[in-house]
Amino acid sequence: MRMFTMTCSLGLAMTLGTGALAEGWSVTDFNSVNNRDICMNYAESTFSTYRQRFGADGFTGRSTWTVGGYDLRGEVVDGLFICADEAGLVAPFLVVFNSDDDSDARELIADRLGDIWDEIVANGGVPSAGATATK
Repeated sequence: MRMFTMTCSLGLAMTLGTGALAEGWSVTDFNSVNNRDICMNYAESTFSTYRQRFGADGFTGRSTWTVGGYDLRGEVVDGLFICADEAGLVAPFLVVFNSDDDSDARELIADRLGDIWDEIVANGGVPSAGATATK
């Protein structure tokens, strides 16, 4: 279950003299999981399931504490799960970024990824059988 979602537009950055008007990002904070391995596996499964359901090309990259899903909508939307360790529990965050002016598409992708994450958590690490695109 998601705890908090925040969407930001970098249009404000233009008034500050940096950044591009069209760029934006969304951040979703999920409930904690027991360890980093679980978080990383859930994140990879989330991106893989998203690609299967919505026909997104691209690739997934992994570090020791992050999983990136790149080219989720063409080359303009990327996502990053951050599996941050806080006091013995791992607090997953998802950041979705777009480099074009379609913030609605970015937010839709962030929502879809959040729904898939919740589904995977509820099913012990696997997506629902037979689930299809709903949005």
